[in-house]
Amino acid sequence: MPDELPTIWRAEPHTLAKHAILKKYLEAWMPILSHQTAKHPARLSRIWYVDGFAGPGEYVNGEPGSPVIALQTALDHSHIFPTPVRFLFVEARKDRLDHLRAILARYDEAIRSSKRVEDYETKLGDCADTLNRYLDQRDEAGKAFGPALVFLDQSGYSAVPIDLIGRVMRYPVCEVFSYLDWKDLNRFITDESKWAGLTRTFGGDEWRDAIGMGAADRRAFLLKAYRSSLQQRAGVEFFCYFSMHDENGQLLYWLFFCTGHLAGLEQMKKAMWSVDETGSFRFSDSEAPGQLLLLDGFDQSWLANTLSDRHRGKALTIQDVERFVLVHTPCYKYIDALRILEKEARADLLGAPPDRRKGAFKKYKGNTRVKVLFK
Repeated sequence: MPDELPTIWRAEPHTLAKHAILKKYLEAWMPILSHQTAKHPARLSRIWYVDGFAGPGEYVNGEPGSPVIALQTALDHSHIFPTPVRFLFVEARKDRLDHLRAILARYDEAIRSSKRVEDYETKLGDCADTLNRYLDQRDEAGKAFGPALVFLDQSGYSAVPIDLIGRVMRYPVCEVFSYLDWKDLNRFITDESKWAGLTRTFGGDEWRDAIGMGAADRRAFLLKAYRSSLQQRAGVEFFCYFSMHDENGQLLYWLFFCTGHLAGLEQMKKAMWSVDETGSFRFSDSEAPGQLLLLDGFDQSWLANTLSDRHRGKALTIQDVERFVLVHTPCYKYIDALRILEKEARADLLGAPPDRRKGAFKKYKGNTRVKVLFK
């Protein structure tokens, strides 16, 4: 689908919310990955942030684009990075890349004196083609790639093939933050000229079964099919997603975060909860800019009840409880939920020392002899 927007354009509230999630995640991800990489046996020399649809770097009213948000987050971070971040920005339109380069040049002096940022590269071209060539070159030269966060904020519905996500995820400690565009999927699903792109997006033709469905069934079917494709074709172990809606409450797209590590999943959920305090992971432009459409969402009482209902009569380690909460619920504060259950006599901690302080769970996370009995 042709991009008819000007070089820079107005940032919609849902775009600003998406960038708020990205910033919150990067604030946690950068120092954690930097320290882990510094201790890696292979002595990796950098971590990566890749923006596959970098854009012009700013919006009409001066709000920073995702490349500037990421760069500023590293430069202004309060933590020391033992391993610096290297940035790669890819943009398909020359006018936007030229604008981005002018914006980035303002940071050159700060980068030269920074220990947190190694440098940045900018490349003109299609995201999938450019990233695949870039990774081919590194593979052929025997150069490592990753740990990395690859932000694939595409324009349209078919610019991010499932194969690209799978390739990135096969590198060690790499994560993908992308989205599936429901609005354009629904709009073009009966247009045969778009079918090849849809097949690249899903990695197969199962999406065709949605052609004859009504909008609600089609939406549910395509979301389920894409989630399945991420797991089966792209090899994504863990993911969570966030739905974005327009000013009329209509779904625009789903943001997907893909990772192979529970720690990454936890940090992204924290970022999502910071934007949507209901845990519904939904943002709508129908409220005033920056305000959330509050829904009947999830809280720690809901999580406590879910744990009790799903595991009544079972004894699980603290680690098993954490995994269940992160993988199978929208929540992450499992300790708070366990405290509620213990206080209400719906759970006991078995195998803990007799002098254990009531409400203390996290310190026993790695102890397989200590288990929570759900009653």
